[in-house]
Amino acid sequence: MRHSQYIKCGAFCLALLSLVTSPLGKENVVKALSENLLYSGRWEIQQDYSRTSAPAAMVQFNASAKSLEFDVEGEARFRIDEDGKEIAQFISGGRKVHKVKVSGDGEMHRYRLIKVSESNPGFAKVYGISLDKSGKFGSTPKHTNRRIEFIGDSFTVGYGCEGQLGDADDLVFIKTNASKSFAFLLADGFKADFQVNAFSGRGLVRNYDNIVPEWKVPRLYEYVVPGGAPSDLEKGLPDGGLKYDLDSFHPQVVVVFIGINDFQGNPPYGDKKEFAKAYTDLLNRLRSAHAGVKFLLVSTKIWPNDDLTPTVKAIYQAELDAGRKDVEFVEVHTENTALHGHPSERSQSDLAQTLRPLVARLGGWLSR
Repeated sequence: MRHSQYIKCGAFCLALLSLVTSPLGKENVVKALSENLLYSGRWEIQQDYSRTSAPAAMVQFNASAKSLEFDVEGEARFRIDEDGKEIAQFISGGRKVHKVKVSGDGEMHRYRLIKVSESNPGFAKVYGISLDKSGKFGSTPKHTNRRIEFIGDSFTVGYGCEGQLGDADDLVFIKTNASKSFAFLLADGFKADFQVNAFSGRGLVRNYDNIVPEWKVPRLYEYVVPGGAPSDLEKGLPDGGLKYDLDSFHPQVVVVFIGINDFQGNPPYGDKKEFAKAYTDLLNRLRSAHAGVKFLLVSTKIWPNDDLTPTVKAIYQAELDAGRKDVEFVEVHTENTALHGHPSERSQSDLAQTLRPLVARLGGWLSR
């Protein structure tokens, strides 16, 4: 991987090449690096492919077509939307072209390829998108004037939200759906550009049951493709892959829902003072990078000690005492009846509705 090939990649990425012809001879094909595609989330954009590990990472384009073909690789579940409505899903593994039939009415439609699974670790690659011979790409979708970032863990990912409490452990992959998480629902409802930087089982100072302790949220957050960073380091690649540039995307609102894994599972739990310092350091780093950014600090009841909410509330109070006016706090209640005691689809939707007016106020947006 050569750093010189890196294109800054925030909520949405606009690449610089024109339409290209498929090596298979097909017409109406765009490679990953194309002016017709708009990327949401953190993506590494190379000449021949785009790579991501982020839940809810998305590619948008306009097209008139009878069918779409997606050349992808890596273990992932993808959802395909036409004009905001889901029309298909497919599961990727080894490199393969996945064909999806669309309306084929001759009209121009907005299509979205959404990665609904999590890659933690791992990643997915998109090599290109092609249309049927009679199809054509339209103008590139545009940025919006609203930008949100979500930093969190499995609750933000949408982990297991399509499952049930008693489902088998091996159903995580097919029961997780980031497009049904509160984060995606909020961003989609506001028609906002967004990033979902969330990692199941990870915390600020301690991961759940102390799993992979060297890869906690602050370190993962440093990378464009955090799911690929551990393997990149093992391969001897510089810095474990591309480091993320905070100038790539300037959110107006950051929703921070982190800390469940620091204080839940088998003890020992995270040190509260260390957690408070890491939390405050994160806020201050984002303030320095994003002028005028606002923060919504979110907490919920956890077991067995319910240490998270008092700890985050104390952080919030310290922010107020320091004269900060860019931060709000809310405690939420979720119905943890989905896989492994996570919020269900219904609970994720309710959570989005709960947070919606708070995010709207922080962003100065009409809640519509």
